[in-house]
Amino acid sequence: MKKSDIYEVAIKILGIYFLVTIIQLMVGSFAYLSAMIFSENLSSDNMLYAGVSFFVFIVMILLDLCFIFKTDMIVRMICKSSDFEQDVPFSVSRKSVYEIALVLMGLIIIVWAFPDFIYKIWNYVQSLQMSTQNKSTLISSGIRIVVGLIAVVYSTAIANFLDKEKAVD
Repeated sequence: MKKSDIYEVAIKILGIYFLVTIIQLMVGSFAYLSAMIFSENLSSDNMLYAGVSFFVFIVMILLDLCFIFKTDMIVRMICKSSDFEQDVPFSVSRKSVYEIALVLMGLIIIVWAFPDFIYKIWNYVQSLQMSTQNKSTLISSGIRIVVGLIAVVYSTAIANFLDKEKAVD
């Protein structure tokens, strides 16, 4: 395995984790937009904030897509020419590294999101009349748990997809 291959694996893993962060940001942004839309006073400051938030969201999505699907371009920009030739003693396959990273990432997401999800379900049961903001945070926690479970359960399939993408290049 070349040094540039290790960079590529690390960038793809970072892109997958970045995707989870974007999902959380997306739910929060939708909650803010829905609260703003139903608000009586739409000020120019609120509209400016919504516009900037939307712009940041789009930039983050584009950056994440580059991390996942244009990894070779990023590796060419950050690696020295010797990194493409220098072999690193690493006896684990790329697919195995992807699988391990996906399982660990999924477990970390579940561990971080599960207590929050239980707390929000408890609040939901206590007061069935939730505000839009509280419903969106409950949904956000649920989505994070689902993404974590998908990363753990389908780590092999996702690793095959990421490894196959490199084989096509």
